[in-house]
Amino acid sequence: MKTSTLLLVAINFLGLASAASIANPVDNPVNTLERRACFESGASFGSQENAALKAARTACNGPLKGTYQKRETRVKCYGIGGGKHVKLTVGLTGPNAPSKKTIGADECYNGLISEIVSCSKGGDTTYGNWRYRADPNEGSC
Repeated sequence: MKTSTLLLVAINFLGLASAASIANPVDNPVNTLERRACFESGASFGSQENAALKAARTACNGPLKGTYQKRETRVKCYGIGGGKHVKLTVGLTGPNAPSKKTIGADECYNGLISEIVSCSKGGDTTYGNWRYRADPNEGSC
């Protein structure tokens, strides 16, 4: 066998071996975080953080939980005191979203609290299936 042929066989083998060892993101729940962005400008939750968390619990126990169709997004707005409101968004818009999926109150709440607690001015995160957004603003809804 020629040296060039051996080299091509080795490269092909190594390429296949390395590709086989890469986990499929769908099979690996650790890699389900697709995109996170904390807002850098605008109103902050400040002393209204607890009120925003309560609003998230209310929204997730009611209008934001349930069955979503792919690309469906629901938005609820709540006054949180201090002359501010928070817009809470949940959507089945992630890259791995199926045609239909149900979100329970706890899964909804856990996604939204991350945007409230981890991002002082709110944030927007898309996981494999779900998008969560919490956006504090001045004024009323």
